[in-house]
Amino acid sequence: MTARWTDRICDFLARVTFVVATALCVVMLIVTLIHIFFRYVLNDSLSWSEEFLRFSLVWFSLLSASLIHKDRGHIGIVLFRQLMPARIGAFLVRIMPLIAVVTTAIITFYGIGLVFRVEGQLTPALRIPVAVPYLSIPVSFLFMTIYGLQHLIEDARPKEG
Repeated sequence: MTARWTDRICDFLARVTFVVATALCVVMLIVTLIHIFFRYVLNDSLSWSEEFLRFSLVWFSLLSASLIHKDRGHIGIVLFRQLMPARIGAFLVRIMPLIAVVTTAIITFYGIGLVFRVEGQLTPALRIPVAVPYLSIPVSFLFMTIYGLQHLIEDARPKEG
């Protein structure tokens, strides 16, 4: 029962993340086209578009990385594992999800601290809190931590068949 509950949470989180990342991608495309139009057709530039695109790209990249992490799609160094003795390679395969969870949890923790450290600062062009783009770090790595915990649960389940 617990495994299904965690599956539902992770699937919901992934769907929401996918929608947000897709929307960010579409908005970035539109803002880029508007920016190009203003710069090369109207011979004027928008003061906020480059900063907006930079922050949006950071959010998009980190949210997308969390989705890739959910599907275990990050690249692995297979050659390194193949060069190891079989027992050590098998041990690494089992321990890597735990190392990933610990690492993403640490980055989440320090990312939250970073967000609080920049509290009160505003971005130059958009005049939004600097914490907004910085928040992409703890949010995305929290998602990766959740997905990593899900991987640990999946790996601990008895194999069918």
